Amino acid sequence: MYSECSKKISFDTEKQAKNAATVAKHQHGSRLKVYKCTKCQLWHLSTDYGDQDDN
Repeated sequence: MYSECSKKISFDTEKQAKNAATVAKHQHGSRLKVYKCTKCQLWHLSTDYGDQDDN
């Protein structure tokens, strides 16, 4: 895994990442964005909505 990704939670599928984002929203009120990483090709969650396309 790329060094930038090694400290991030990674998901194999978009569905897994979306489910995790939904749980975070319900449990903690966190608004997280799901995105596919261009470095490792896995899915991550982000709180940064600035540069990324909405999926």
